[in-house]
Amino acid sequence: MIGRNTGPGAIRLRGRDTELRDLAGVLDGARARLGASLLFTGGPGRGKSALLAHLRADAGDFTVLHCGGVADEADLPLAGLERLLRPLAPHPAPLAEALSRGRDGDRLALSTALLDRLTAQGRLLVCVDDAERLDGPSLDALAFAARRLSGSAAAIVFAARDGRVKPGSAHDLVPGVPERRLHPLSERALHDILTDRAPAGLPAPARAALVRAAHGNPAVLLGHLESRVPDADDPFPGEPRLPTRLRADLLSPYRDLPGRTLSLLLLAALGGDVPLHLLARAAGAAGPAAADLEPAEEAGAVRVEDDLVVFADPLVGRAFAQDAPAVVLRAAHRALADVTDRGTDPVRFVRHTAAGAEGPDAALADSVEAVARSAKRVAGRNEASFAHERAALLTPDPDVRACRLNSAAYEAYMAGHSEHAARLLSRARPLAVTDRRRALIDLVDAQLAMRSSNAIDVAELLYGVGRDLIPHDRTLALRTLVRSADAASLAGDPVRHARAAELALPLVRPDDSDRVRMAASFLEGCTISFRGDYPGSTPLLREAVRLADAVDRPSELIWGSVAGLRLSDSLFVRRANTRAVELARQGGERATVPAALGFLVFSEFWSGRFPSAAGTALHGLRASRESGQTIWATQHLASLAMIAAVQGDVDTCRIRARAVASQAGENSLGLAAALASWALAVLELSRGNAAEAFFRLRSLVHAGPGQGHPTMRLLTAPHFVEAATRIGELAWARTSLAGYRRWADAIDSPGAQALAERCAGLLAPQDEAADHFESALALHRACGDDDVEHARTQLLFGVYLRRARLPGRAREHLHNAQESFERFGARLWVRQTRAELRALGTGERGPESPSTGELTAQQQQIARLVAEGATNREVAAHMFISPRTVEHHLRGIFRKLGIRSRVDLARLFN
Repeated sequence: MIGRNTGPGAIRLRGRDTELRDLAGVLDGARARLGASLLFTGGPGRGKSALLAHLRADAGDFTVLHCGGVADEADLPLAGLERLLRPLAPHPAPLAEALSRGRDGDRLALSTALLDRLTAQGRLLVCVDDAERLDGPSLDALAFAARRLSGSAAAIVFAARDGRVKPGSAHDLVPGVPERRLHPLSERALHDILTDRAPAGLPAPARAALVRAAHGNPAVLLGHLESRVPDADDPFPGEPRLPTRLRADLLSPYRDLPGRTLSLLLLAALGGDVPLHLLARAAGAAGPAAADLEPAEEAGAVRVEDDLVVFADPLVGRAFAQDAPAVVLRAAHRALADVTDRGTDPVRFVRHTAAGAEGPDAALADSVEAVARSAKRVAGRNEASFAHERAALLTPDPDVRACRLNSAAYEAYMAGHSEHAARLLSRARPLAVTDRRRALIDLVDAQLAMRSSNAIDVAELLYGVGRDLIPHDRTLALRTLVRSADAASLAGDPVRHARAAELALPLVRPDDSDRVRMAASFLEGCTISFRGDYPGSTPLLREAVRLADAVDRPSELIWGSVAGLRLSDSLFVRRANTRAVELARQGGERATVPAALGFLVFSEFWSGRFPSAAGTALHGLRASRESGQTIWATQHLASLAMIAAVQGDVDTCRIRARAVASQAGENSLGLAAALASWALAVLELSRGNAAEAFFRLRSLVHAGPGQGHPTMRLLTAPHFVEAATRIGELAWARTSLAGYRRWADAIDSPGAQALAERCAGLLAPQDEAADHFESALALHRACGDDDVEHARTQLLFGVYLRRARLPGRAREHLHNAQESFERFGARLWVRQTRAELRALGTGERGPESPSTGELTAQQQQIARLVAEGATNREVAAHMFISPRTVEHHLRGIFRKLGIRSRVDLARLFN
C-alpha cells in the first residue's frame, strides 16, 4: 500500500507518549538524511498497529509503503516483499530480476537491489506490521536494508508480536534494529480511552470494571466496551469474553503444545492461584506436573513461582478458559472443585462446583448454599452474594430459588452493589409463591429504595413491609419498622416516625436479646424526644447507648450513635461510628459506610474537629456516590456546606447549600434541607447579617416533613437566639431558649448547658449577663470538647464587655477567641473578632504565632491534620489526594505562616 499524507494524524493514542516520541524521532532522522529504523514488539492488542497507523498519518510528504504479514503466505518466498513493493512497479532491472528468482536467487543481490530502490525514492517510510508472519526471505531483505539506511531519507518501522523468530529462539526477528517493547497501558491511560470512546454518563463502577478486565490491553478494553456496556457495572465475578480474533491471536503460539500441557494450562487458567501440586491432582497426573508444564514455560506462556503457575500475560489465561469447549470446561471445573477445600476457600469451591454442573441439581444446590453461608464470614458479603446466586442457579424448586436469589440480592446490596441487587430481585420476584417470601423480597427492595428514593415514600414502604412480616418473623418485622422510622427521621417526619414505633414496640419481649432491646430503646427514645418530652426520652436513649456499646453490628452501632447525638455525647458518637465503619469494612458492608460516616461527621464538627470533619464528609460523599446512595450523598454535601460556613468560605457554602436544597426537595430530605439552611444562617451570622440568619432559622420552626427537622430546630437554638437578640426579636429568642434549656437540663450535658447559659447572657439585663457568660465559659471548660462554640462564647462575651466599658476583660476574651478561630480557619469570625479588637483600640497581639487565616480551606485542613501528627501518606489517604500534592501544599503553608517545620505547625495549632 502506498500513500502521501499532508494532514496531521487523526488517531489519538493514550499512554504511549514515549513511543510517539520514538516515532517522531524516526521521521526526523529520515528528514535529516540520517535514515532510521525501529521495531515495536508486544502481545496482541497492545496497540502496535495503531502506532503504525499514527506514524503513517503523521508522515507528511513522505511516500509511505505499508504491508502486513499474512500467515497463509509465510511459506511463499518473497510474497511479502512483492506486496510491499507492488505500488512502486515497474522495478529497476536488478530488483526485478532478483524478485523473479525467488528463493533460489542471490540473497545479497536481492537485498542490495532492495536497498537501492528504497533509498532512491526520496523521503520514504516503510511500515511492516505483523512482521513475525512475513515470509523469511522478505523479512531478511527488509532487515538487511533497515541496517543500512544511514545517509538516506528513508525509514523502516516494524511491528511484531515478539522480537524473536519464535519463542525460545536465540535469533532476533530483525537483527540490528532497535527494539521497543510495548508494555500494558496504565489504568490512567485506559480511563482516558474510556473518556474518548465510552458513552456519556458511564457509571464509575462500570469504568472500573472495564479497566480491571482489560489488564492494560486497549483492544480488550474497546472490545469489552462494545459488548458489555449494558452490564458493565456488574461488579461480580465473571469477566466478559475476549474478542474472537484477539483470543485466537493470543493462543496461536501455543496451539501445538502437548495435550497434557494444554490440560494443565486450562486448569491453571480456571484455578487462578491454585498450587501446582493441586493442579496435578486435578489433572490426574501420576508424575510431577512441572515436567508437563515445561513446554509451556519454554514457549513463554507461563512461569512457575513458589508452586504457583503464573501466566506471562493474564489475558492468555483468559483466552485458554474462554476457548475450551463446554464439555471440557465443565469437566475441568469439576476436577478443580474436587481438590478445593470448601472450608478455607468457599468461594472458589462454589465457583467450580456451579460451573461444573450439568444443570439444576437440588443436592448440589444445597451443598453450595451451605458453603455460601460461610463465604460471608471468610470472604465478605460480595463473595457471599456470588455464592447464593450460584446456589440459586442450581436450584430446581422455584420458591427456594427465589429465596436464594433474594439472599444474593441482600448481600449484593450490603456490599454496595445496588444495581446488581436490583437485577437479582427482578429475577426472584416472579418465582416467589408464599406471602413470607414475597415480604422478604419486598424488604430488600425497600432497603434499596431507602438509599436513593424519596424518604417519605420509603418510610411508607418499609412500614407496610414491617406490618406484613409480623406474622412470619417478629424480630425482622421490628428491625424493618425501625428502618421505617429511620426513613421518617431523614424526612423530618415525626408523625410517621411515631406510627412506626407504635406498631413496633409491642413486638418486644422481656427475654429478647440485647440487640433487640437496644433497637427498641432507641426507637422509643427518639419518638418521645421528637414530642419534646426530653426528661422522658433521656433514660431510654441512655439505655440504647449502654447496650450499643457492647454490640458488634454496624447498624446497631449507628442507631446507638443517633441516641448519643440526642444526648449530646459526641465522644460516644465518634467512638461508635468509627467502630461501625471499621466493622462494615471488615465485613464488606459498603452500603453501611456512608451512614456511619454521616453521623461521624456530626460528632466531629460539633466538637470542633473541622479538618477531620471535612475529610470524613468528602470520604462519605465519595462512598455514597460509588455505592449509588444519593440520599447520603446529599447529607454529606449538607455537612460540607456547614463546614464551609464555619470556615467562612462564602461561595462554596452557597453552592453546596443550593445543591442540597434541590436534591433534598426531590427526595423529601428534611434533615439535609435543615442542615443546609442552618449552614447558610451560620454564614450570614459570621458576616454580620443577623436579620438574614434570623429569617432563615425562623423558617425552620414551621417547616414540614421534607423541608425541616424537629431536632434541627432544637440544635439551631443557640444561633437563632443570637440572631434574634441582635435584631430585637426577643420573644422569639426566649421561646427558642426555653425549649433548648429543657433539653440541656434533661440530658445534663455541660456542652449544651454552656450554650443555654450563653443564650441567657444574650437575653439577660445588663447587670446579670456577665454571670451567665462566666457560667457558660466554666461549663465549656468542664466539657472540653467544643472549642469552636467555646470561642464563640468568648467572642460574644468580649462584645458584651466592650459595650459595658470593661476593655481589659474584653480584650482577654477576644484575643482567646481570635486564636481559636485562626486555628480552625474560621476566617469570617476572625474578621469579626479583629473588628471588635480594633473598636477597643487594640491591634494584633504582639509577636505571637502568625495567623492561619490566610490559608485556603484545603491548606487549613492539611495543616490541622499534620499538626495532629498525621504523615503525608495518611493525610493523602484521608483527603483523596497524592502524597506529592500534600508535600506541595505543606511548602505553601510553611511559607505563608513563616515557619520551617512540622514541630512549629504543631505548636501553632495546639
